Amino acid sequence: MLDVAETPEPITVRTADGRVVGYYDYGDPTGVPVVALHGTPACGAGFAWADARARARGIRLLAPDRPGVGASDRWRAGTGRTVDEYAAHLRAFVDALGIAEFSVLGYSGGGPYALAAAHALPDRVEAAAIVSGSGQVGAWASIDDFETTDRVLTRLSHRAPVVARVMLEIGVRASRVAPKTSLWFAQLEMEDPDRAVMSEFPSARAALAMFTQSCRPGASGVVDDFAALGRPWGFSVEEITVPVHCWHATTDPIVPMRHTDELVRRIPGAQVTRWDGGGHLAIIDRIDEVLDALTSARSAC
Repeated sequence: MLDVAETPEPITVRTADGRVVGYYDYGDPTGVPVVALHGTPACGAGFAWADARARARGIRLLAPDRPGVGASDRWRAGTGRTVDEYAAHLRAFVDALGIAEFSVLGYSGGGPYALAAAHALPDRVEAAAIVSGSGQVGAWASIDDFETTDRVLTRLSHRAPVVARVMLEIGVRASRVAPKTSLWFAQLEMEDPDRAVMSEFPSARAALAMFTQSCRPGASGVVDDFAALGRPWGFSVEEITVPVHCWHATTDPIVPMRHTDELVRRIPGAQVTRWDGGGHLAIIDRIDEVLDALTSARSAC
């Protein structure tokens, strides 16, 4: 059984330009910093299960909420349309915490944002771990590649963002009022490996916290996130010089393995590890492997 709180609570920090960033501080508070970037729709609460394993390795696992998600201020008007803009936001976040160098771990929809940081901040990012990472729509990926709910919400985020927001907010309200029923419906879209992982959470409320906490101020920020991930990222992954290691389950039903294969083919020196037979949530049982690889990559720098 995973040792996680039912509803993890975020901390906030104000950056030099006045923006509030919500984040979750897991692992060893004096340890080597790794910034973990959540998927979509989710928030930093989605890494609570990694707390003890990060602490055992002397890693401080910082999981910020992206703009408009959870406890973080939304993007300012006219910004946040493309993934590459997040790198400056992340730099302001680590500056506010007094962190000079760090590694990044991007999971699912957080993968593109981790790559954006590696591309824009090679003097700060020591290594990048990408797990079950979404591919770049308009390059080697398509919205049609995603599972039904993500596909619908991504398209709506472009064509009818108000409808996407209402759908998400109804889903969050249901998850708070009837978490067991909501989890049952969520599992209908899952394959057996992911259902097995979900059964490791101590309660339905804990399993859904990454979703319910993401829409604390409303779902507009999550819709922004879907929209950014549904268009080109705004930078060339071929220009990344930071060490990149990718992991992906071969039978992932949410993001196909092909997305990672195509990414690795484009990044000089990138490595890939295939997890045979796992699902999209394979990271929860295999996080030790990922954290150990980041520690080794840092030592090699």
